[in-house]
Amino acid sequence: MVIRRAPQRSERGETLIELLVAVAILGIAAVAILGALMMSIRTSVVDRNAASGDAYVRSFAEAIQSYVDANNIQPCATAASTYKAVPVTGLPASYSKAVSVQSWNGSTWGACTADGIQRLDLTVTTPGDAEHRADETLTVVLRQPCNSTAAAALASGGNPCA
Repeated sequence: MVIRRAPQRSERGETLIELLVAVAILGIAAVAILGALMMSIRTSVVDRNAASGDAYVRSFAEAIQSYVDANNIQPCATAASTYKAVPVTGLPASYSKAVSVQSWNGSTWGACTADGIQRLDLTVTTPGDAEHRADETLTVVLRQPCNSTAAAALASGGNPCA
């Protein structure tokens, strides 16, 4: 009687091809995961810059409103530079702000020539390269009171433009 032994498979190792396929699959998975992580970080930076830019442009508008309440509307000749110089509390030095001023001519907005109604386009730009920077713009309309006693007329419930 002849006893045959079954071949032992436990001593058989992995082939080179199997190892290369496994390494390739792991490499592709790692690249996909790292790519998604980098996209997440990049998106997070852009969203954070947009949110902080939005908050600072609103603070800029509030600062200009406080300035106008205390000092009245500025003449067109100096409006852009005066409003740009209004300090914004907490605005980091790396952020920039800009103001463009237009006036209403009765039918459309145009170059600032009249001192009655002014449209301010306020822009706050966050730091960073073109891909990560955020430019947030807010439009504010200012109206010159009709006469020098407008505040007194309003306080007494009267019409300041009468």
